[in-house]
Amino acid sequence: MVSAKTNANFLDSFTHSTVVSKDGTTIGYQSIGMGPSLIVIHGALSTSNDFTKFAQELSDSFTVHVMDRRGRGLSGPQGIDYSIRKECEDVLSVQEATGATYVFGHNYGGLVTLEAARTNSFKKMAVYEPGVSIKSIPTDWDWLTEYENDMSKNDFRGAFASFVKGVAHSPLKKLPKWYAKLILRSVIRGNHWIEIEKLLPENLIEHKEVKRLASTFSNYQTIDSNVLLVAGGKSPDSVHQMIRVLDETIPQTQTLSLPNLDHLSPDNKYAPVEVAHHVKRYFLS
Repeated sequence: MVSAKTNANFLDSFTHSTVVSKDGTTIGYQSIGMGPSLIVIHGALSTSNDFTKFAQELSDSFTVHVMDRRGRGLSGPQGIDYSIRKECEDVLSVQEATGATYVFGHNYGGLVTLEAARTNSFKKMAVYEPGVSIKSIPTDWDWLTEYENDMSKNDFRGAFASFVKGVAHSPLKKLPKWYAKLILRSVIRGNHWIEIEKLLPENLIEHKEVKRLASTFSNYQTIDSNVLLVAGGKSPDSVHQMIRVLDETIPQTQTLSLPNLDHLSPDNKYAPVEVAHHVKRYFLS
């Protein structure tokens, strides 16, 4: 493991470290705090840098390790044989290096967390709106083809609009694509858009895995960790239905709905402190 201090004040700074996953891919992570080790796994179209405020809020009670999932940040590429199994191997590598007994995952990172928990042992887990598809029919995934076609034409704004409309976390789902594209262009600009555009290829591949795993949630019956299932009160009914099904499937669960929050709340730009407050209370209880 390679480690380098970034600032003098321990609680106000992150160390940057790397491990080598099973297939030889470098996996990087940022660490902060003191206490039991906790891994944070970010979602789609994000990196470890988007969860630094979340980590800082937890750092007075935990040593928090925010992973860069493969394909971004401090980590190596997804690889030509990418699958969520590779992500689980990455989590295991970080867990072995840090001794982590706690884990938090958001969105696709929540899906990775649940998949990893089938083979990895954690004392407690928390997932915020994990990217689990409970039931689907083939036409539910038409947007993936549209996304891929947009990417092939270098229409990255179109690809992003296809994604946002397809994943059902946004009221833009009901709008014509041209209008959704216009709105997204007006509200997501500058560095924010640059970071999203950079990750669109990885995001496409990851959501093909979400499709492949659709309706396999019964596999989570084998999870033996305590799991907190969190959703934002402003998220669509489909998200809350997914949380209810996971609550019925996983043996040891608690559920939490945060009334004023939505799907993106753990991210730095939204409400990471409030989400972290509830996660911390659960982990310390």
